[in-house]
Amino acid sequence: MIRLIFMAFSIAIWGKTPTSEVEVEKKDLKEANIINSDLLAIDFCGEAIPLSELRIAERYQNMIRNYDNPNFRKLMTKTQKRMRIIEPILKKYGVPADFKYLPLIESAMNDDAMSRRGAGGYWQLMPSTAKSLGLVVNETRDDRKHLVKSTHAAGKYLRELHRQLGSWTLVAAAYNAGPTHIQSRMDSQNKDDYFKLRLNSETTRYIYKLLAVKEWFSNPERSKEWGSGDVVERLADFKIEQKKAATQLAKQLVKATTDS
Repeated sequence: MIRLIFMAFSIAIWGKTPTSEVEVEKKDLKEANIINSDLLAIDFCGEAIPLSELRIAERYQNMIRNYDNPNFRKLMTKTQKRMRIIEPILKKYGVPADFKYLPLIESAMNDDAMSRRGAGGYWQLMPSTAKSLGLVVNETRDDRKHLVKSTHAAGKYLRELHRQLGSWTLVAAAYNAGPTHIQSRMDSQNKDDYFKLRLNSETTRYIYKLLAVKEWFSNPERSKEWGSGDVVERLADFKIEQKKAATQLAKQLVKATTDS
């Protein structure tokens, strides 16, 4: 009884279920015929994305739409061969294949890409990081521009980040913002879930970029439905009805306990 009251109040007051109920909510969405369960079955490196949460679904849909353009479709066609080179190298270091999409959002798979801060090459490695990973970076040679060499270095780096952080979504965040920054945010907020951490806007968007690129490559039909469909609207309507039902249930449960 107490658990039911807690769940009902959680939904009624905050508009969401406790974390342990997320999978139950996905099941409810499916059974209510609101959203095809396949639309929510999106993961990054095997880690489920909580798309039943409205704010996360909205961010994901916005990013899917951002990448639905002719330039990105042209880039997809041009980079297929390089992706086939990258994937087995990452596998050698125990890094999931989903990270093969990272150079597309870092450099648009351009070996000459250079940031204002000095990050360069396919994987946009800083000179100091590249050198620590065994790459040569000097006035006459820059291994960051060599696809195979730089991917071996990136594989080592990603593996080390995972050893430190234990989650591939956090590894993606750390690749963008640096492991020290991410660990500091985790410690200060006492959280180890990427989707619950308060991060700067660029790092907050980073995983959604990776997800959008991955999905357009691996599941274009699902991406089209997210991009042009009313998935978020249906999810929002479900949340409203869920909250109304929970509020009513909470009132009934409180009345039952006070009457008994």
